Amino acid sequence: MGLEGALQITLGVTDGRIDRASVRSTRPDLARKLLQGRSRTEAVMALPRLFSVCARSQAAAGDLACIAAAGDLPSTTLLARHRDAVGAEIVREAAWRTLLDWPVWINEAPSAAAVDAARGSLALTDLAPDQAGLQAIALAAFGMPAYDWLALDSLADLDRWTAAGRSAAARFIRQVCADDAALVAPVTVSGDPPLLPARPDTAAMLALAQACDGDAEFARHPTWQGAPAETGALARWQADPLLIALRQRSASRLPARFVARLRALAQLLAGRAGPEAGAVTLPSGGGIAWVENARGLLVHQVRLDTDRADHADHVIHYRIVAPTEWNFHPDGPLASALIGAPAANLTDVKRHTEQIVHSLDPCVACHVEFDDA
Repeated sequence: MGLEGALQITLGVTDGRIDRASVRSTRPDLARKLLQGRSRTEAVMALPRLFSVCARSQAAAGDLACIAAAGDLPSTTLLARHRDAVGAEIVREAAWRTLLDWPVWINEAPSAAAVDAARGSLALTDLAPDQAGLQAIALAAFGMPAYDWLALDSLADLDRWTAAGRSAAARFIRQVCADDAALVAPVTVSGDPPLLPARPDTAAMLALAQACDGDAEFARHPTWQGAPAETGALARWQADPLLIALRQRSASRLPARFVARLRALAQLLAGRAGPEAGAVTLPSGGGIAWVENARGLLVHQVRLDTDRADHADHVIHYRIVAPTEWNFHPDGPLASALIGAPAANLTDVKRHTEQIVHSLDPCVACHVEFDDA
């Protein structure tokens, strides 16, 4: 197992139903172990090396949090630069998933155009210079320019797009919707956890900082207003009319999650909406920063040493609350979707579980097994 850890999902089945769903993370608290005691500069430089996945957003959140911890505000120019870099990272992550992984889920090989577009996304450092590359990603993902796909704003439009099947993504969404329509409802439904607010604000961040200060394990099992919550593209675009209609029609959140990820990708490719990012100095000392990355809300909280002049820029407290910890909380979206679900065919159950995991897109490897007890 690598330094990044993994997710272990263990399912228990009784009388043909899933009655236990254990979600356990072995992700180490790298921030606490490796960043505390370092200088502010050293900590920010270490972040992209510690986190190979979403490295740009980790570096951005760390830089913004350290600035706020020092009692300053990030400049408009710096915020724009970080948002642009994170936006390019989101496009790269989304292109890789959409163009290369989704075809495999429907037993297809990625097309040559999709492979070329995905490779091209690796060179993106921001979203301005390579318009041809962005257009290639859009055509491979949607079979049309991004702004044309964004014009699809009804279920009828979406269904026509999936039925035409001009891209592997369209065929993938068509299959996800068909699988969802065939779902048998669980015997008991605890209800999906709430979605995090679409746009974090200072008040929300202050509340999260207070919760993190009050619970040493908060970063591993974060909650929103006392309960598990879901983050990601669906939370960010929860007010989108198409996604509202799709959620109302669907038996689960799966179709809406995948379509929301396409929505987020198309918005960035069309230059219409960049990721959220911000920072605030905390009344209790230190700073907190937030960045919306490819998987959802990423939060960094930092406190610098203010008691010793020779260590004034050294980190004495560093916490990271990552999207994976929100979405794979032991009582979060995955467990809520599985408890009570039919389990007559364990092969089908494992594939369905993996598809839910895929829709939530963890940043570490995930393993699914059954409890024989």
